[in-house]
Amino acid sequence: MQKPVTMRYNFHTHCKYDDGMEPLEAYVLSAIDKGIASLGFSCHQPLPFDNSWSLPKKDYAEYLAEVRRLKEEYRGQIEIYLGLETDYIPGYSDRFHEMIEDAGLDYVIGSVHLVMKPGSTDSADLLSIDGPREDFIRGIEMLYEGNTRSAVEAYYDQQREMVATQRPHVIGHLDKINMQNKGELFNEQARWYKDAVNYLLDTIAAQGTVVELNTRGVYTGKTSVYFPEREVVEKCFARGIPMMVSTDAHHPDQVDEHFDEATDLLKDVGYREVQTPFFRLSLA
Repeated sequence: MQKPVTMRYNFHTHCKYDDGMEPLEAYVLSAIDKGIASLGFSCHQPLPFDNSWSLPKKDYAEYLAEVRRLKEEYRGQIEIYLGLETDYIPGYSDRFHEMIEDAGLDYVIGSVHLVMKPGSTDSADLLSIDGPREDFIRGIEMLYEGNTRSAVEAYYDQQREMVATQRPHVIGHLDKINMQNKGELFNEQARWYKDAVNYLLDTIAAQGTVVELNTRGVYTGKTSVYFPEREVVEKCFARGIPMMVSTDAHHPDQVDEHFDEATDLLKDVGYREVQTPFFRLSLA
């Protein structure tokens, strides 16, 4: 279905149930105020080990019910969608299609925040790519004997396995590991790095999966580029991979952060439409 050219949307949204900051309804009201026509909630799915950022299992049913309540209450004012950001962790994550069916989800964003050491299924062997940089560096020393290349390749291999086996609707911030790099830990222009990215993109293209252009790193000041960076966006365009913009909002004020700027980047690369899990939007 083709949507009007002026329509704004956001399908990557976190709230008080996971590592977001406010109740769900606050995001809905902010989105309406900002002229957003479609809003998707995507809490981090419950995980079977302690952490500070995913949706606790005890709150899962309440989260699902609250999104459904808001769908009905604000029908006619905004389209609301029920989703999860599903972390793919070999040996730990539930199968994505089972989560979708069991909970009646509208969509899932498949992401990798925790990299399992190849050959292991022990949660002690997980490398976080989204926490403090010193923890990331320490994890590479402990789990990969200081071999940063091996850790980065494992990150991209895990995403490729996720795409091939789980087939999420959207791929979340696919090169976010670069947030930890700052040009010091590995060379993003090295052949091995480009090969890792290209292999992942080839797998995504074969599945026809949507890739998000995630703006969060820029507006929070953690990076100077979106996820993925422009060079990867250009590779997506060359492969015919559909893309959409996501703000990865953790506060109601962030539901449209850098939406227009990221949309302009897609247009500049050559995209003439974006593809969400539910509709296409012309950029011409």
